[in-house]
Amino acid sequence: MTDVRVVSAAETRALRQRVLRPHQTIEDLERSDDDAPHFAAYDDSGRLVACASVRPEPFPGEERASGWRLRGMASEPEVRGQGYGAAVLAAVIAHARNDDAAEVWCTARVTARDFYARHGFVAAGDVWEDPAYVGPHLYMRLAL
Repeated sequence: MTDVRVVSAAETRALRQRVLRPHQTIEDLERSDDDAPHFAAYDDSGRLVACASVRPEPFPGEERASGWRLRGMASEPEVRGQGYGAAVLAAVIAHARNDDAAEVWCTARVTARDFYARHGFVAAGDVWEDPAYVGPHLYMRLAL
C-alpha cells in the first residue's frame, strides 16, 4: 500500500518545479501556490515521489459550482508505472467526492492522456499550447 498524505504546498514544490515547470523557479511556484489540499505519495525510503492538489473550481466556461480542478499532478520519472501517481489521483478523487464534487477536471499533458483515461477521465476539446505550460495540453474531465 502506497503511503499518501496531505501535505503543504511547500513540500511538493521541488517535485512540481522539476517535472512540470522547469522554466520557472521555486520562488515562482511559491508565489502561485494556493491553499488547496496537496497530496503526496512516498516510496519505501520516505522520499516524496508523486503529488497533486485539488480545489473547487468550475470547468472553464461553465458556472458549475460542483466542479473541482486537479492541479500540479507530478511524479518522479523513475517511479512512473509503479502506482504512486495512481494512489495520489485516487486520494484526490476521494477528497473531491467526499466534498460532494460532481466532477474533477484537469489540464493534462498530451503525454499523460493515457494515464488519465485509465482512471476514467475523458478528453474535453482540442489539444492546445500555452507558453505557461511545457508541451501540448488538453482538458480532461472525470464525472463522479
